[in-house]
Amino acid sequence: MNTVLERRKMTAKVMGTFASLHVDDAVDGRAVDAAWNEALGLMSDIETRFSTFRADSEISRINRGELHLLDASADVVEVMDACTWLEHESNGVFRARRPDGSLDPAGFVKGWAAQRAGRVLVDHGLAQWYLNVGGDIQTAGCQSTGEAWRIGVVDPRDKSVVAAWFDIPAGWAVATSGTAARGAHLWDGRDGSAVSRLGSFTVIGPHLMWADAFATVCFALGDAAAEWLARYPDYAGFPLS
Repeated sequence: MNTVLERRKMTAKVMGTFASLHVDDAVDGRAVDAAWNEALGLMSDIETRFSTFRADSEISRINRGELHLLDASADVVEVMDACTWLEHESNGVFRARRPDGSLDPAGFVKGWAAQRAGRVLVDHGLAQWYLNVGGDIQTAGCQSTGEAWRIGVVDPRDKSVVAAWFDIPAGWAVATSGTAARGAHLWDGRDGSAVSRLGSFTVIGPHLMWADAFATVCFALGDAAAEWLARYPDYAGFPLS
């Protein structure tokens, strides 16, 4: 196998957002291409089953009463089990149902899918990379210089300004939730109200699916976020307003 230092960035549209893979690794270029294509295929498959915008997705079929949750695929059951646990842990702040009662696990699925895509990259022999799926970032290893991956978070009041930088421990993840990029798309599951204040909340930790979900909960909690997140000592939170 022809292993040379590969410094590459690849991008694609998937799961209703953009994904990018940044590789800085001594690896065969064909392995990078194969890993990227398989990771994109996995995320596309996940989108076909979880998207609320696709009439033929499992989530849409469950919402129409055509498919019982217990008859859904193992992935759908796994995600809904995780969402149920998080709903209890957050005292209802996080909910995988919209205010109208329909299922919508989007607040968990993107981070979960990106973490699974990261495992595909590792299985293909990639050791130094970071994957960004709509702002949910999974890392592996470090840069070829030996430096940690450094991730910037934009100022929620000015997208042209990077408000904070974080050096990410090898293999850890970072996720940011808020209203800066997509407006008031988050809601507080306790009463169904939109969380409309301007700002963001970033969480860093060992597992992307939980970093992403915890960031959503923390942004909705506002001033109570730090106390709640302290229950999970492997995760650190950083609010911006």
